[in-house]
Amino acid sequence: MKTVVSTKGQVIIPAEIRYQLHLGPGSELEVSQIGNHIEMVPVVKDPIKESFGILKGGKSAKELMAQVREEEERYLKKKLKLFRRKKIL
Repeated sequence: MKTVVSTKGQVIIPAEIRYQLHLGPGSELEVSQIGNHIEMVPVVKDPIKESFGILKGGKSAKELMAQVREEEERYLKKKLKLFRRKKIL
């Protein structure tokens, strides 16, 4: 893929690459020169710091786990019912 360097030194990263690497406005890239190549690597942020506050005002971790367990139990009961119908068990 080709891209052009603007008069300000800006480069457009093709959309396909941006989507694959989950790059959006404000994403940080580490830029380095390797011989006659330019390498841009997304800066990996601390996932713990990034997730801070995402559950704010929502359910607690305990409530979320209880919900997941209930959904899993319903799924397993449904699956067991299907197996019994087919006389697999």
